[in-house]
Amino acid sequence: MSAPSRPTRPPRRLGFGSILLANLLPLAGVFWFGWDGSTLVVIYGLELLCTFLLAGLKALFAQRPPRTDHDESGVISVSHELIETRGSVELVSWLPPIYPRNLPFATAVVNSAFWFLFMAGAALSSVFTVGDVLARPEVLVSALALVVAQSVDTWGEYLREGYKTASPYSVIETPGRQAFFLAFVLMVTPGIGVVGVEGLLAVIVGVKLLAEWSAYRGTTDGTGRLTEWLAGPTPNRTDADPIAVSNGTPEARISTDGRAVLYTGAFDVLGTHAPFAALPFAFGLLFAMTFLGDGAPTAVAVAISLGFAVSFVGYLALRVLMSYLQYGSLEYRRYGDQIVAYNTLLAEPQWSTSISTLRSVEVVPDRLADRLLGTRTVAVTTSWGDSETRRYLGPTADPDGLVSAFELPLHTTDIGPLDRRPATVVIAILAGLVGGVIVLLVGPWMAFGEVVFSGLLYGAFGAPFLAVVLQSVWVQSYPDRTAEPVGHSD
Repeated sequence: MSAPSRPTRPPRRLGFGSILLANLLPLAGVFWFGWDGSTLVVIYGLELLCTFLLAGLKALFAQRPPRTDHDESGVISVSHELIETRGSVELVSWLPPIYPRNLPFATAVVNSAFWFLFMAGAALSSVFTVGDVLARPEVLVSALALVVAQSVDTWGEYLREGYKTASPYSVIETPGRQAFFLAFVLMVTPGIGVVGVEGLLAVIVGVKLLAEWSAYRGTTDGTGRLTEWLAGPTPNRTDADPIAVSNGTPEARISTDGRAVLYTGAFDVLGTHAPFAALPFAFGLLFAMTFLGDGAPTAVAVAISLGFAVSFVGYLALRVLMSYLQYGSLEYRRYGDQIVAYNTLLAEPQWSTSISTLRSVEVVPDRLADRLLGTRTVAVTTSWGDSETRRYLGPTADPDGLVSAFELPLHTTDIGPLDRRPATVVIAILAGLVGGVIVLLVGPWMAFGEVVFSGLLYGAFGAPFLAVVLQSVWVQSYPDRTAEPVGHSD
């Protein structure tokens, strides 16, 4: 069900007729020649899943910068500061460069593939047994053929030249919109479970044909509203404005501390993002167990629970990686009155401003990594008017050098001591929860599978509420910001 994002290439010579025949042939085979419809339904689902995963890979290489005007029209939400990062890195000579700014888009579409796999399996299980179909040799062979065919197409049509005109948003939105439309049609189609596999196949083939028609029309003269939406958004054609950097050798260089950046990203993800991200995974686990039924073996329940847990941990690890890619290789350079944030890994300046505009300068007191490692992060306000931005310099292991190099109006980079009483309460609560789980695991009260499943499920549902309470207690351990940030002195 893949579709290009309207690349600039000539229309296909055989027109839409060959596409129509290729998609109607399996449907005709089911109705007139007795082909197995459930096998075809699963193969179509695997095809869309493969499209999702390859879209995540392709998004990493998309050369055009992401658009900023797609918030209301997209079905895949992407929000992360890394998308503003400039520059690329070449991993191997035979592949195009990878753009770190595209990693949030790749993560979003792979996450969507995970949920598509789960929701599609849950929906199809009401019509036939998906597990039995997946075990058939013809399905495995077809799945391998899909991977090979789409990989060859990705290499020939995209990785050679297509990436130069693509943006990450245009790459991931096409499969996302098609899957969304398919799910919507299946939801509003009455009696889909009653008509059986043949009816389900007819609906899927109809949606697939409409998607293919959208892709075909996207390469010709125009599209209708629905087909234009299904074909995906057009790539961004505008390059970001270059950052002007003074010529010559920098007068000063202050680097961020990589370990402090890694710790800061991990603490932020675990403390603020993970508790709320756990909730959708808990819903998925609950639905999976519901469809599995009470008679399922304990080993299967444990495997599914651990699968969701591994997926959740992998998702969090990607969030930490994105934070590190944004700040881990930054170097702050001074050229006269200009300060430039330069990414040494990507060999690209990220932003610049005049030192004379820096104001509201303060040492950030509530970063645990700075306290553990002795590093410091300084917050400043840069520029004026519409360009006014709150930025963070650091974390750096040389805070005094940072203050001196950029003439920051700070009397000291020391921060007040941590109040250990609120921190002790939080640590005691977390230790008690971990201890309770260990007692249940080693005790005779519950089976291992039940403990794992219950811990993942109830822990995920309770995590957002517990996180809000613990965070409100933890922040009391940091010194109050009672003093106003220091303004820039003339």
